[in-house]
Amino acid sequence: NEILSRLKKAYLSKHKQYKKLEENLLTYDKKFGELKLEQADLEEKRKVTKTQKEFEVIDKSIRDKKEREEELHTQMEQDREVINDLRSAINDYEIDMKRQEEDIAREQERINAELAKVKKSMEELEAKEREVVEVIDEDFRAKFEKIVRNKEGRGIVALTCGYCTGCHLVLPQEFINKVRSNDKIYFCPNCSRTLYFKEDDVAGGENIFSAFGNADDDDDFFNAED
Repeated sequence: NEILSRLKKAYLSKHKQYKKLEENLLTYDKKFGELKLEQADLEEKRKVTKTQKEFEVIDKSIRDKKEREEELHTQMEQDREVINDLRSAINDYEIDMKRQEEDIAREQERINAELAKVKKSMEELEAKEREVVEVIDEDFRAKFEKIVRNKEGRGIVALTCGYCTGCHLVLPQEFINKVRSNDKIYFCPNCSRTLYFKEDDVAGGENIFSAFGNADDDDDFFNAED
């Protein structure tokens, strides 16, 4: 669309210049007609002049008219060359604009098709969401929706390698075991995101607690019931 806008702007500028030169040609034609009439009138006057001085004055006027006629002719030829160049450029712009409009139409069609797919997918997800929401406690749903809004749509994260992948808080082993048991829903004590346990990705299954020794004495770190 930006390219098309620039093409249209350049096209209008060329077209305006083209029209102006065409108007100039019409003006030149009119001036040519006037000069011809003036020269014819002067030629008649020169035929009946009685003195040399009058003859010279009229003769000079005729030469001036012819010089002006030649100047106009030169200017007309120059303008015609520019008009021909402009006509070619305008034709090229029209072709480019048409091609660009066709590209935009194809891209818009592709976007509309993708939007239709996304819309259908969203409708399916919303239908699934309604099914799930029906069996979820209302208080928990309200809390979870608030978390999602506050965390830019990321309300559920993995607990792996001993820390929350949402905020990277290192969590006590006892709490990790509770999340791992999957007996209820637990939230990160720092970022409040809902947690699910994911096996450690590090070699040998070691987690972050191997660097700190025994993590059994951390009952006071977080009360999961709260």
